Amino acid sequence: FLNDTATTEIYTEQIVGSVRCVQETAYMYPDLHLLCSSSNENLTTEDIEEMGVRLAEEVQQYIDEWCPRGKIDKLSFIGHSLGGLIIRAALPHLSQYKDKMWTYISLSSPHLGCSYDTTFMIDKGLSFLQKWRGCLCLKQLTLRDSKEIDETCLYKLSKREGLGWFKNICLVSSAQDLYAPFESTRTV
Repeated sequence: FLNDTATTEIYTEQIVGSVRCVQETAYMYPDLHLLCSSSNENLTTEDIEEMGVRLAEEVQQYIDEWCPRGKIDKLSFIGHSLGGLIIRAALPHLSQYKDKMWTYISLSSPHLGCSYDTTFMIDKGLSFLQKWRGCLCLKQLTLRDSKEIDETCLYKLSKREGLGWFKNICLVSSAQDLYAPFESTRTV
């Protein structure tokens, strides 16, 4: 959210480095298919469930178009922050691939929400965004989308099938993360 030259240059270098890494990986492993999802760009204030459906449709379309006869050996996902939750919401819609699920990597995804252990500024900022933009996703992340905890999106997500299909699960978190609480990012 910073808008200064140094931040922009660092971010640009990270993107360029990531693109090079993807290109080199694709060159070394010609049978590897990589999809950088775009189905939820500019739609991340909406319902997590709907974003999961869009991601599942995008993955299915990619497999149909790029994998010969829809054949895949392994299917892995990497999600950062909200992306980790969107992936989890997409999994039930990809159940035909459950025996292909290989690795799930979550980078600072608030699996238990963001309703506790926040700073005053972050709490006020989240409240402001919810009111100003009518952001359903933030209501879901703060467990304010229902008065009953077992009716909240994140609770329902925790009860769904999908995550158990993966052979490998890696949750990456940081105690210094000011947006996603540490306890929420290292537990599913």
